[in-house]
Amino acid sequence: MLTPWIELSVWKDDLTRHVVDAVVNAANEELWHGGGLAGSLVKAGGFEIQEESRRLIATYGKVPTGQIAITKAGRLPCNWIIHAVGPRWTGSQTSIDLLRAAIKNTLDYVCIQNTHIKTVAIPALSSGIFQFPLDLCTHTILETISLYFQGKQPIRYLKEIHLVSNEDRTVASFKDAAENILGKMELSPWESPGTTPSSNVMLQIGQGQTLQIVQGCIELQTTDVIVNSGFLHDLKSGSVSQSIVKQAGLEMERELDKVNLSSDYQMVLVTKGFKLSCQYVFHVAWKFEKKQQILKDAVKTCLEKCLQLDVNSISFPALGTGLIEIEKSTAAMIMVDEILAFFKMHMKKTLTVRIVIFPVDVETYRAFCAEMMKRSNELSLSSNSVLSVPQWTRGEQRGGLEAGSPAINLMGVNAEEMCEAKEWIERLLTSEEHHIIENNHILYLGKNEHDKLSQLQTASGVSISETVSPLKAMLEIRGAQADLIEAVMNVECMLCEVQGEVARKKEKSLFDLLGQWTNKEGKLDEMEKFHTYLRYPVPLTQELEDRKRQFEKCGLWVVKVEQIQNNALMAAFLEKKKMMEERMPRGPGSQRLFQQVPYQFCNVVCKVGFHRLYSTPHDPVYGAGIHFTKSLKKLADKVKKTSSTDRLIYVFEAEVLTGSFCQGNNLIITPPPLSPGALDVHDSVVDNVSNPETVVVFNGMQALPQYLWICTQDRTLLQHQMWGQDYSSGLAMVSSPPQSWLEVSYGSTV
Repeated sequence: MLTPWIELSVWKDDLTRHVVDAVVNAANEELWHGGGLAGSLVKAGGFEIQEESRRLIATYGKVPTGQIAITKAGRLPCNWIIHAVGPRWTGSQTSIDLLRAAIKNTLDYVCIQNTHIKTVAIPALSSGIFQFPLDLCTHTILETISLYFQGKQPIRYLKEIHLVSNEDRTVASFKDAAENILGKMELSPWESPGTTPSSNVMLQIGQGQTLQIVQGCIELQTTDVIVNSGFLHDLKSGSVSQSIVKQAGLEMERELDKVNLSSDYQMVLVTKGFKLSCQYVFHVAWKFEKKQQILKDAVKTCLEKCLQLDVNSISFPALGTGLIEIEKSTAAMIMVDEILAFFKMHMKKTLTVRIVIFPVDVETYRAFCAEMMKRSNELSLSSNSVLSVPQWTRGEQRGGLEAGSPAINLMGVNAEEMCEAKEWIERLLTSEEHHIIENNHILYLGKNEHDKLSQLQTASGVSISETVSPLKAMLEIRGAQADLIEAVMNVECMLCEVQGEVARKKEKSLFDLLGQWTNKEGKLDEMEKFHTYLRYPVPLTQELEDRKRQFEKCGLWVVKVEQIQNNALMAAFLEKKKMMEERMPRGPGSQRLFQQVPYQFCNVVCKVGFHRLYSTPHDPVYGAGIHFTKSLKKLADKVKKTSSTDRLIYVFEAEVLTGSFCQGNNLIITPPPLSPGALDVHDSVVDNVSNPETVVVFNGMQALPQYLWICTQDRTLLQHQMWGQDYSSGLAMVSSPPQSWLEVSYGSTV
């Protein structure tokens, strides 16, 4: 029982068939239920769930992370769906806080706002495609539920909370977390095997002494003691200490402030746990000299204090592996040494020692697991001693990250490429029997390509349909997920080949045109072989600072700005300008305008210039040409309607020759004549002749890319460390022949 009036239970079941009053869905902020649990609920409950969600977004806007939205449940065996927007895992305390908020808001709804709900089913929010570590996720959910009902008056209506998953590993993790958090009032610490998380490496000596290596957050441990780590004159420094102090509350902060004012040095200071789920916190105070000796003495002192205080369990972080900079393998050796020595000296003392590794710190976790395995083999411990290593941990030693949790490891040299690849893979892996590819190069598919698509349909057992409209071209692929993924990969490879061939033809056309205009065909042939362009980050001048403020005023936060230099494009642009000047004595007129371009076309725009193929889809209300805008606000408004907040946005700033222009309309596909029957034509069309904000040109040589602004709607992305790397990379020169793959500089797990 969670409380005397509410029962909490763990179920292995399919949420689409689970009979309760309300089901919690793991939603995204757009409430687009395209895959995963959300897609399954819509598939089982009917499209009206998606339609109601769409109306909610149209009326109220996106659902912020940590918040919820409510819809009817369609044909599902429940009455309501609570769409809870969990966080994407970033490895920070913010992710944990947002998951807690999503669960708390869910409980507020079922306990206070909707008195008709007696039973609710909750999944492991964010543990799927949002990559929240499973054991940390279930622990956070259980802890939030437990804290929510502490000290509350009896809830009159809600009777049951079901924690539900159809995956064995998630069910086991929910069970472990429930027993760990809710069962501690009935079980002494660590006596029940069920309280050992599934990711443990555990060394048990006799009946009463256990050493565990676990993944989790140190501040969430429920042992009698939690060990903190900080510097001598600032025990609140470092990520471990900050997490512990934040969780413990202001009372601990005030306690540590008093200690910092004291001149008396204590290697290990003891305070109460305050709001932590422990009795005591042992604070290790580091000096910079003799770091390894301090580590050895600190572990020994902490264990001796367990004797003095008569406690039975203690959680250590991986002491010394952060700002102190002790080698991970060395720290593991020293800590395990001291713990085993203590066990040997005090064999009658019942004590469980945990070494808690932050979930994303795989390298440290491996170092401590390796040390445990080594000690087990070396010591050949007595027959009543057992080393317990989960099967996936053994698999991990063979080089995998975690056999129980499949992962794709992305490696690359460019932050934007990493983000785009990650988003593409996530979208592909969450496609359930249905995937859409939007790419205007579909218009260039010939007989050979269509024959390949037909063969692919037969070989892969999928169906492929092609749709072409004035706004976009797309392929829709349907089939079983495994077949679908294989087919999508083949189609994307084919489109890449087509895109490359189209770009090569446009590049050749560029030099042919330059040759005609300048009568320098021979020299241009030589130049074409070594055609290069430069695209590199630039420091912000006052002009660029002003432009940056314009972007941010419209809600687009600038990650970085890159300058574009392409001598061939510049030459073509100047020749076009010269030709326009000959018939316009007062000059053709030019403006600095903007165009959003999908990431996959950024390099080709830098190389061969603007083309209708390469821009984001535009309603051709003013003409079927290349659209530019003067208004960043209009561009930003379009972005907010079509892009999720965590995606990067790529906006080119270009000098555009507007020349002679007239009012545009949706029937215009080529520049209209200057007057009825005239041979000369306008250079562009606009939305408003007296005050144009949208300009449509029909010749890519009229626009020269100057800068590429890389933006985001999510301001927190600016704090990500990866963006700084590209700024320091210096000048990037890209040539026509394909570049060889550069040496991997960093990786990111999807």
